Amino acid sequence: MYLKSIELSGFKSFAKKCELTFTSPIAAIVGPNGSGKSNTAEAFRFVLGEQSMKTMRGKRGPDLIWSGNERTPQASRARVAVTFDNRKQLLDIDFDEVVIERIVYRDGANEYAINGSRVRLKDIHELLSGAKIGASGHHIISQGEADRILGASEKERREIIEEALGLKVYQYKKTESERKLERTAENMKEVSILRREIAPHLTFLERQMKKLERSRELKQALITAYAVYIAHERARIVQETQRLTTARVQPEQQLRDVSSELQEQKEPEGYAQETAELRTIDTQIQECTRERSSLEHSRGRIEGQIALVEKTAATHTQSRTRAVPFAEVETFLGEVEDDIRTVQKEGDISLFTQTLARFSTFLNQFRSAENVPEPQNPELLKTLTKELDEVREALATLAQKEAALDTKRADALRQITEKQEGEKEAQRRYFQLKEQKRDIERILEDIQREETTLARVRERLTDVEYKVQDLGAHLESETVHQVRTQEEQENAMREIERIEARLEESGIVDEDTVREYEDTQKRDAFLERELEDLEASKQTLLDIIASLDAEIATRFEDGLKKINEEFQNFFAMLFDGGSASLKLVKKVRTTTTEDGEEVSEQEVKEGIEVRVQLPRKKVNTLDVLSGGERALTSIALIFAMSQVNPPPFIILDETDAALDEANSRKYAQMVRTLSERSQLILITHNRQTMEAAGELYGVTMGSDGISKLLSVKFEDALSVAK
Repeated sequence: MYLKSIELSGFKSFAKKCELTFTSPIAAIVGPNGSGKSNTAEAFRFVLGEQSMKTMRGKRGPDLIWSGNERTPQASRARVAVTFDNRKQLLDIDFDEVVIERIVYRDGANEYAINGSRVRLKDIHELLSGAKIGASGHHIISQGEADRILGASEKERREIIEEALGLKVYQYKKTESERKLERTAENMKEVSILRREIAPHLTFLERQMKKLERSRELKQALITAYAVYIAHERARIVQETQRLTTARVQPEQQLRDVSSELQEQKEPEGYAQETAELRTIDTQIQECTRERSSLEHSRGRIEGQIALVEKTAATHTQSRTRAVPFAEVETFLGEVEDDIRTVQKEGDISLFTQTLARFSTFLNQFRSAENVPEPQNPELLKTLTKELDEVREALATLAQKEAALDTKRADALRQITEKQEGEKEAQRRYFQLKEQKRDIERILEDIQREETTLARVRERLTDVEYKVQDLGAHLESETVHQVRTQEEQENAMREIERIEARLEESGIVDEDTVREYEDTQKRDAFLERELEDLEASKQTLLDIIASLDAEIATRFEDGLKKINEEFQNFFAMLFDGGSASLKLVKKVRTTTTEDGEEVSEQEVKEGIEVRVQLPRKKVNTLDVLSGGERALTSIALIFAMSQVNPPPFIILDETDAALDEANSRKYAQMVRTLSERSQLILITHNRQTMEAAGELYGVTMGSDGISKLLSVKFEDALSVAK
């Protein structure tokens, strides 16, 4: 037996805990009308997950709970538990006994459990679908529902047959795959939206990274150029240092030798005094020269002022100019030129003044004055003339002083010359050593200047090395085979400066931008992979759905053929002939274009149509069948479906109520045949059906409105009756 027992507590009229245990292939539940025996069939629907309140003869969940009476209060919940024998692994769960439980509360909340563990309704459906068990369908026929399969629509009839053929598990898988496909499509849409959102930012960051890459290239080129420059500069410094060190050796040795010899050679006595006197005379001569220059400047200024005063005095003078003879002018200019040469040769400024006076007299002889002007401002002219006389006297005195100094200087030189004559050889050697020492010192000074310049070069090189270190580069010693010249190094530095300018123009991209680009790129790559995975999942789901569709179609077509065969056999058995069949209805879907033309599309499977032909009657449709004929047709179809794909158990609630005695015997025989492959639970009033059962459960209801159970095994009842 697959179905071991069912336990009801607070469910409808079963106010108290009741349990039905099934030990026979056919169990019958009997009782008077209104005793609550049909509630057991609804209890099976309830515990197996039925959600339609109408099917369970209620409007809402609390309608299924014992409502109470004067003696027994209402229950807070309705509980139904069904126990399966799972030793043959009917249910895909690793237990030999499986208890499925459902509880509904007054607030409408439902709880589901498998072996005491809370589960979802979906888990119940998935577990039962694998065993060809459902909350509703062909294996549970409630009271008045025997005709349901005939009265159902073509689409509903197809669903009932699919469930009877065990295709529900494929339908669940297909539905689940379609839900997954929808979620996949939504995820793909969300991922695509995310990629579109980050695409502009990623493009901006890519431009920044290109700029950064360009900056890195320029930076690397700059580091390389600096490295080459530094290597050559270091080599040049080493080379120059060696050269200057070598160049200093000989002059320093010579300087030591000359200095040593100079210490032995003493300067002649008295020579230093004459030399100092000579320097003093030269200083006095220079002071006289400066003083004469200042006096000459003053004389020129005064003479200019006098000339200006004389010019302003000639306001009423009209001059007439006569023609100048060329020969006279040429002679006069020659004389002036001789006077200028004399001034240049002798340095006597007074001659130059006389020449200017002659030049003025020469020009005035070609003018004739008509009016003799009255001198203007005679006091100023007198003062200027007096100052000019004083300056001229000072110049004359200064000329005498200069002449005396020249004489004194000549005497000093003569004394030095006389002393030199006496000490000619010693003096010559002394001055020769002095000159030689000065030459050597100049050479060493030149070397010192070069060393100072080289030190500055070394400092600049250190600054450059620090600059390169700031760029993050580690400089290593490089071998230079041929050192560049200074000009080549200067050209290299100009090239470095150009690279630095380009690097500065390229802009600065900080490390945060780099990290942001890497993160954004990784996110985009992840989304791209996610999209590819979703695309692959979508294709896999489409393949699964297509495979399930193909499997469902194949199994449905094969099962439909077998059902038609069994349907024909049971129909002919019940009606003593005739024919019955199920036909797959296919309708052509059409669409209308804008022009009003109808365009046919491919055929679409819609459902199942039932076709019957009664013996000795011309009946082709179900609508003209009588109530009994419809009941027999429904029973034949239900039994046919059960034979093709036998469910573990079948519950029939008074499906034989409309049968006469002859058909009841046929019905009982058909029940016995079905019990060979499925466990049967029959709710009936029919004696023939009761006789086919191996055990009976009687349902009674007392004055308190509570259903009670009484179980009797049919074999025991027969033995008692005998």
